Amino acid sequence: MSSSARQIGLFPATMLVAGNMIGAGIFMMPTVMASIGGIASLGWLVTAPGAFIMGYMFARLGRVSPKAGGPYAYAREALGDFAGFQCNLLYWFSNVVANIAIATSMTGYIAVFFPALRVPLIGACATVVVVWLSAFLNMIGPRLVTRFETVTTLLGIGPIALVGIGGWFFFDPEIFRTGWNPAGLGEFHAISAAVSIMFWSFMGVESASVAAAVVKDPEKNIGRATLLGVLIAALVYVLSTTAIMGIIPNDALRHSTAPFADAAMRALGPVGGTFITLCAIVKASGCLGGWTLINAETALATAKDGLFPAMFARTDSRGVPVLGLVIVSIIMSAIVFATVSPSIGETFMVLADIAVLLVLTPYIFAAVSIAHYVQAKVVTRSFIWVGLITIAYCLAVIVASAGTAVAVSMALGLATAPLFRVFLAFGGNNGNGPAKPVVIDQDQARSAL
Repeated sequence: MSSSARQIGLFPATMLVAGNMIGAGIFMMPTVMASIGGIASLGWLVTAPGAFIMGYMFARLGRVSPKAGGPYAYAREALGDFAGFQCNLLYWFSNVVANIAIATSMTGYIAVFFPALRVPLIGACATVVVVWLSAFLNMIGPRLVTRFETVTTLLGIGPIALVGIGGWFFFDPEIFRTGWNPAGLGEFHAISAAVSIMFWSFMGVESASVAAAVVKDPEKNIGRATLLGVLIAALVYVLSTTAIMGIIPNDALRHSTAPFADAAMRALGPVGGTFITLCAIVKASGCLGGWTLINAETALATAKDGLFPAMFARTDSRGVPVLGLVIVSIIMSAIVFATVSPSIGETFMVLADIAVLLVLTPYIFAAVSIAHYVQAKVVTRSFIWVGLITIAYCLAVIVASAGTAVAVSMALGLATAPLFRVFLAFGGNNGNGPAKPVVIDQDQARSAL
């Protein structure tokens, strides 16, 4: 299959970004925020601007250096092979964990219709089936995945928008006021706790830059798709979560396993609740398919550079990394069974926390790489401030986080050092030193500014 045959345009690329951010997490976000209270909604004042800044950073980097691999590609070109390897491995594993979290949440919604899935082992088996179905979808090709995600995003955003907009007609200020701060937290403490949770909502801001190899006219479309995707996601998250906090009392919302469905049930009755639940399942399936595509493209780009085992670079006649998809699905299946717990919601949040902390290092590396492009005189010096703000934001999220997720992410970060030589031995470089750096066409890059 020719390279042009697997490329996607602006609209599906925008849906890829928006769909990856407006994933299964949105259907659990009101419940998670309710543990803090309505005061958590102030966190959007921090996370939404932060997402736009990171979106702008990736948009500019994508225009100047539209390479497949996103944060990995920028880190490798600017900081060398080891930084690129570390960035990619953490980003790749973050996506693996995030995909499991999405699949787990999808199982939780299916359990509304099939209660037997609430049994931990049965639910784990169902999650593994979901993982493999997503892999098979990606084996057919990226065009089908992006078309599928475009459809599921539209189907998913519609009902979410219905709750986010229509829900305001059922919004009770007294319910919202009563649940404002049930834990009695200070504003700074509450916002700090909310920011670490909400960062999950905007994971995927780099999706278009990672999938640059399958985006048409990437110099223009990566930036546009990124900023449009962030805008869509921010509006959907803020409107819907705030509306639900004024529909469902805080105590009930904190214990809800399907807050959007519960809100629809209160406003529209059982039929509305069932409809929203079905939409949650459809949206989660599309999100999982999109993230599986991102994961496959990341491993493929790195393996071609010799910094990942060569087997991930193998593709079929259509350019699809089938073997890589199989390997990742096996790894994900093992993690699913290793993290079985009595509560689907608890499993989801642990996995989400780990995924967020792992992805922060690649984001920081991408921000640091800006200095390289400034020195190459392909971006203006003022762009450095975007990188500094991004770094400060990511570090703030790390400081606001705590517990097992921090320990796990730190351990994996330290493990990248010994794994670097091991992976080189099984990659294209075979330990023969850094790959030849890419030379930037400065005239072409300046025209993209």
